[in-house]
This record gives sequence, structure tokens and C-alpha cells, in this order.
Amino acid sequence: MRRIQLFSVARKRSLIYVCMYGFHVLWFCLPTVLLGQITARGLGMGGAYTALARGVHAPQWNPANLGLPDNPKFSFTFVSVGAAVRNNSFNWGMLDRYGGRHWTEQDIEDILSHIPDTGFDLDTRASVRALSFSAGRFALSFGAEAGSLVKLDKAFFQIPLKGNELDQSYNFNDSDGEGLGLGLVSLSYGQPVNVSFTDIFAIGGTLHFLYGGAYGKTDRAECVFSTKEYGFNLDAEYEVTYTYLGDIGFGLDLGAAAQFGGNWTVSCGLANVLGSVSWSGDIKQEIGYVRGDNLTALGISEEEDEDEDILLDSSWTVEGLPEFSTRLPFVFRLGVAYQEGPVLLTADLTKGFTDGPFFSSKPRISIGTEWRGISWLPLRMGVVMGGRIGLGTSVGFGFRPGGFVLDVGVMNRGFVTFNNSKGLILGVELGLDLQRKESEIVRVRDL
Repeated sequence: MRRIQLFSVARKRSLIYVCMYGFHVLWFCLPTVLLGQITARGLGMGGAYTALARGVHAPQWNPANLGLPDNPKFSFTFVSVGAAVRNNSFNWGMLDRYGGRHWTEQDIEDILSHIPDTGFDLDTRASVRALSFSAGRFALSFGAEAGSLVKLDKAFFQIPLKGNELDQSYNFNDSDGEGLGLGLVSLSYGQPVNVSFTDIFAIGGTLHFLYGGAYGKTDRAECVFSTKEYGFNLDAEYEVTYTYLGDIGFGLDLGAAAQFGGNWTVSCGLANVLGSVSWSGDIKQEIGYVRGDNLTALGISEEEDEDEDILLDSSWTVEGLPEFSTRLPFVFRLGVAYQEGPVLLTADLTKGFTDGPFFSSKPRISIGTEWRGISWLPLRMGVVMGGRIGLGTSVGFGFRPGGFVLDVGVMNRGFVTFNNSKGLILGVELGLDLQRKESEIVRVRDL
């Protein structure tokens, strides 16, 4: 009972003070969430697209695919946009279940049980590609990518929902955030190579010219909230580095692809073998703290509750920091595709080697299918397991009369139904795709 009495009186003050710390940690990691490449066709197939990406799509998945004989003679993207918002804890069904009514203690326990002990994660991505094209074995892409990853300690939710115990210390140190925004121009080429172990083999590479748009990272986030008999102590500090408009950087992707027996394609790509962006201008660091000792929780008047002398809250900005560079994550992709008549089956294994706004170090397996019983209306579906998504399902379709391309893909972070969704990824593309004639494909194979 004493726990409930203390928090019922101090709820407003303690929640505001703790949130002040949390908001400062998050604020400077969110501005880069503006624009990561999300291909609409691949998205509809669960992201299993490494062995299928051709033409203007190949640079983002495996440039070696440009050297395969079924690569289109010309493809063009007027515009391709994608956006993703995902979390690791809450789904839409919980909003229907708990929204608009009083929460019981069991409801609160259920809500908190959905948050892992490692904390609440929120990641966002978006992408834009425009006026990009491929001609034969060459491709030139223009676009922008951005993403952010924010992590909040579970205690941020426990105290407001459950209240606090007496003579306890609550640690909020397991919080972090990072955001990155880039503009890019990519030049790609794929080359067929004569080998003895497969029917068709190609290698390729992509050279990226990168322009740093914005970057933000939480350097330090520490907070301790301690409750006493008639009050509480608060000690929170944060440091966030951020900058806008970086220097020109470079990236390099490499890949190889092979086809067997006319039905099978195997494609392997290495993204960001080399890749970094330097930041040298207008680098700032936001530093601040929120502190208070023996803050009274019981018997406070409204005037005393607003007394600023009992709480120290300060922040300042340090400018002219030394330049630094951001290393892009090294990513391995392996894709396999099989086609039989109008049915296409595909699978991908993706493994990042660092955690960041664009990729997770956890391996991801994607499986997808496309049905072309109606040649101009392909239907797609897929499933993805692992990585930052966990479990996801996707659907998509295309409208492709002649060489015109309109592709739409939707991925749900959860199993099939929208109520189980912990996030959505959307992708739309408008472009052109002019395929080679069969006779042209034969001549390329003969080479």
C-alpha cells in the first residue's frame, strides 16, 4: 500500500523528470529518419530477391546479376519509394485490447511482459530512388537512404505503469540511439565469365559515391531514480553527437552469380566491402543533466511542486568537434531461385556483421514465391525469419503490361494478420523494363 501511496502522489513529478531524460536521448537521433532501399517486388516476396534482381534493381542486391543473359536490355525507375516502422514489443491488437478502458493490474503485467528484458527497440527506415536506369550490363542509380534505431530501457515503462517501490534504485542505463541519412550515386557493371563448373557465370561490382546527409548517435545515457521514505533522488546525464552535411564518401559492393540448367539461379553478394562516410563540418555534441536530491513526494502544494530550485536541469552544446567517419555495415547475401513455368520460388540468407540503422548482425532467412499465370499481373507472397524483423509475412503484386512497371509490396512484422503486426514495410515502384528477345539471350549464352 505504501508503494501505491507514494507513486500516486509523486506520479506526475517522477514521470516528468524521467521522461525529460528520455526525450533528450531520443531527440537528436530522430531527425535522420527521412529517407534504406526497399524494392517493391522483393518486398512482396519476403525480401528473397538476391537471385532475382535484374537491371536497375541489381546494384542494390548483387551487381553480378547484370552479367546474366536474362538481364533486361534496358530498365528505368521513374521513382521507387519505401518506408518501414518496426518495434520489438507492441502490436496493433494490443491497441484494440487495451485502448479506451481502465487497466487492471493484470493488464499492466501483460503489457510489460511484451517488452523484452533487453528493452524496447524502435527502428525506422525509408528509401527513395529516382531516374535510375540500366542499359545492358551497366546501371546508374540515384537515391537516398536513411534509418534510425532507438532503444529504451524497460524501466521507462515499468515505473509509469506499475509505480515504484520504497528504498529502491531504478537504472535506466540500457538506452541508446543512432540515426544515419545518406545520398548516393551508384555505378554498376556485370560481366559474364567462361567457367567449366556451370552453364552461365557472371561477376560484378558497384561503386557508390556517398554523400552524408545527417548523423546522430547517443554517446552516453545514464539515469538512476531512487525512492526514499518521503521522496526520491534523480541523477541523469546524456551526451549526443550529431552533424549535418558530411563529406563525400565511397563504397564498394562485389558479387557473383551462376545459372544451372535453365531453371536455377544462385547469386552471392558482398555489400559494403569498402564503405564509409566522413563528417568534418559543424559537428556538435549536446550534453545535459537532470539532478535532484531528497525531492519531496508527499505533502507538496502546487506552488512548491513547481519550485525550480529543487531540481537542477541544464543542457549545453559543444561545437567544433574533430572530424570522424562512419563505417557502413558489411553484409553478406546468398540467394537461390528456381522457375518452373509460371511459378517462381526463391530463398535468401542475409547476414550483417554489425548492428546499426540499416542492418542487424542476426542472420535472416527469406522465402518467397511469384505466380505469373497472368503475365501482366504477377502475384507474390513471402515469409521472413530472423534479423531485426523476427517473423514477418508479405504480399505484393505487379501491373506490367508491355514494358510498363508498377510494383507494390507490403510486409507485416508478425504472422499474417494485421492484429499481430509489430510494424509495417511498404514499397511502391514505377518504371520501365524492356526484356531481351529469346534469340538475344541465346547469343549471350553462346558467348
